[in-house]
Amino acid sequence: MVMEVIFSRNTSLLSRLIQRFTNGKWSHNAIKIDDYHILDSRFPKGVQIRHFDLKDYEVVEVEGDIDEAIKHVEKRYDVIRFIWYGIKFGDKPWNNPSQMICSELIAEAAHDSNLKGKTPNEQYKYLKSR
Repeated sequence: MVMEVIFSRNTSLLSRLIQRFTNGKWSHNAIKIDDYHILDSRFPKGVQIRHFDLKDYEVVEVEGDIDEAIKHVEKRYDVIRFIWYGIKFGDKPWNNPSQMICSELIAEAAHDSNLKGKTPNEQYKYLKSR
């Protein structure tokens, strides 16, 4: 099944910091549920279905399973993993399996292991290069 992954950014301080530390264009990603709703993970509440409120974005089609992503609704935001992406200490991302960041949600729903352990910007670059 094809799902639409939305890569986005905004002018908030956090978005600009993410873009700076990942040296990229995008600071967030989400799965489009319909014209009015997205599924994503944001600080502090974590994984939720939300109103489609993104302004500056690009959509990329990916093989995946939206139902698999929906199973993660209510997981809290993984602050520890987020911090790891900023400092990259150790050879693999710090991870709390009961929590999730936005790019991790995309990797879980997609049928492509190359998306795992990547930031939104890294996922975008990989998907556009295929």
